[in-house]
Amino acid sequence: MAAASPSDQSHIILFDVDDGLFKSCFGKDEDWSCRFVSLSSESCSTAALDNALCQPGLLSVVFMDMEGDHVNVLRNYYVKGGREFADPEVLSRTFGIGPWSFSGYTAHNYQLTLPASQKFGNNVKEQQYTKSNLVNAPVKDRLMTPKELSYDEYIEEYLYPDDDGNYDEEDLKLAPQKYESHRESMGTYSPLVMHESFNGGAVAYLGFVNGDGNIPLIVRALLTKQKI
Repeated sequence: MAAASPSDQSHIILFDVDDGLFKSCFGKDEDWSCRFVSLSSESCSTAALDNALCQPGLLSVVFMDMEGDHVNVLRNYYVKGGREFADPEVLSRTFGIGPWSFSGYTAHNYQLTLPASQKFGNNVKEQQYTKSNLVNAPVKDRLMTPKELSYDEYIEEYLYPDDDGNYDEEDLKLAPQKYESHRESMGTYSPLVMHESFNGGAVAYLGFVNGDGNIPLIVRALLTKQKI
C-alpha cells in the first residue's frame, strides 16, 4: 500500500456515484492528481466492470450500492489487492471484515488517529466541528475519532437548561455517570474507517456528508494513496 506517484494513467472509478456531487464535496478535477472514470450499473456489464478494474493506473473504486452481480466483481477486486469505499454494514458482511456498524449521524470535532497520520502525514491532525455518519469499528480500523469533550463542554452540549438557564437537578445528578459512558463510547466511533488485507487490498467507509475544512484533503489523500 505504498503511495504511488501519479501518472497519466492514474485514475479513480466512481461506480454508481454522482460525479458532480462527489467533486463538489471533495475537490474539483484540478484539485486531484488523477482523473476519474464514471460507470453505472445500468449501462456497465459485469464483464465491462471487470475489465475496467484490470486497467493500469487504477488507484481506487468508490461506490454507493451493493446490489446485483456487480457485487461479486467488486469483491474479487478487493481479494486481489484493490481498494474500495462504500457503506459500512454491507461492506462488513460482504468482505468479512470489522465488524462495522452504523452508530449515528451527529456533529463533533475530530482528530486523526495514529494509523491515519502514518498514511496522510502530519500536516493535518484534526477536522473542525462538522456532521458525519459515524461507524462503530475496531480500533485498528479507525482513522478518525471524535475529540474528547471536557465535563463542562458535555453539560453544555447534551443538557438543556430551562428558560432561566437552570438545569434539571436529576439531569445534573446523572450527568457524571453519563459523561463517563459518553467518553467510553466516543472512542469507538469514527466517520472514516479502513480495513487492510494481508495482500494490500483495502476497504473503507467514508461517513462525510460535506466538504468542510480538511475533509477534501483527507479524502484525496486516501483515494490517491498520497500524503497530504
